[in-house]
Amino acid sequence: MSRRGRSGPTISLFSFQDIITSVTAIVTVITLLLALDLVQRKQSKAGDSSGNLAVELVARLAAAEVELAELNAVAGTTDDLVREVAATSPAELRNEIAERQSAIVELERERTRLERQRGQWKTREKQAQTEQFDLEPVRKQQANALAEAAELDRQRTSEQAENRTSFSLPQGFHKEGWIVVVDATQISVAPLGRPAAPVVWKDSGLPLIGTRAADAFAAWIEKEQLRSVYFLLLVRPDASRAFADTQELLTAKSISHGFDLIGSDQVILHPERGAAP
Repeated sequence: MSRRGRSGPTISLFSFQDIITSVTAIVTVITLLLALDLVQRKQSKAGDSSGNLAVELVARLAAAEVELAELNAVAGTTDDLVREVAATSPAELRNEIAERQSAIVELERERTRLERQRGQWKTREKQAQTEQFDLEPVRKQQANALAEAAELDRQRTSEQAENRTSFSLPQGFHKEGWIVVVDATQISVAPLGRPAAPVVWKDSGLPLIGTRAADAFAAWIEKEQLRSVYFLLLVRPDASRAFADTQELLTAKSISHGFDLIGSDQVILHPERGAAP
């Protein structure tokens, strides 16, 4: 057979092989560079770790030396105590232990006594507070009584300064009593035995024309229905005419009365308490 001749262009793979070779070389170089960088990093970390470890070891060594010094000091103290105990006889040790135990017992007794005493003080304090609370009303009453006594003393002093004369009805006298102070131009009346402001009437107008205090006094008796009481007339030296008019009116009404003379400046009725002391 005859061989046929090839026709068309031939295919060459040389360029593809070059590309593959170049890419492989580049990857290899990159891999080597990464490996070198990784090795350098590990060496750097190892160096840093070694430095930190050295510092830590030095610090531990210093702490160990301090601890060793403390242990040596404790050991020396312990040795001194052991030597002191060894130099002490068993009898002395027993005596010292007994003394210490006795002191402990005594201290316990003292503590118990102080605790008991503290409890007693607390109980007394509570009792005192309770008594103080219970005595508060009594203290208030006492304060009120003292205030009343002071007021009575003040009134007594005031009355002594006033030089006011007090009157009272005879024992066994059953009628109600009234004090009537008769002045030249006015009449003042106040009850006996109880504080009350006096009632006062004055003459008004001209003689024989105006209103007399005696007439106003008589009208007041009728208004208050005081026909059954007793009037004690206390007459000033210049009130003879007013006394005569008043006595005439009381006699006409059959009202019990009596009279007495007083000084011109003698105080009989208090402006607020009247005839009361």
